Amino acid sequence: MANIEKVTDGSLAKNNKMNEVIGRLNPLLDIEVNQVEADEPLEIEYSDNNVVLRVPKAGLQEGFAEETLDVVNSDNTAGQRVFLTKAV
Repeated sequence: MANIEKVTDGSLAKNNKMNEVIGRLNPLLDIEVNQVEADEPLEIEYSDNNVVLRVPKAGLQEGFAEETLDVVNSDNTAGQRVFLTKAV
């Protein structure tokens, strides 16, 4: 995914704060989620380039269901997205 470009026009003070926020958001755009063994802990690794979330393999928590949605990808091919849902 493309990163958010840093701001170069405008007041220096405003730009510095916006660029700080942009610098923190960009790694989240490249988040990677990996399943690890069930006995391993949940881990979050954050760097200047990306975020890696390591989630233990486990069954669905009580009250949740996995639902699959058929979609059309940006390249006009068929795809699917899987969501974890819970009725309220």
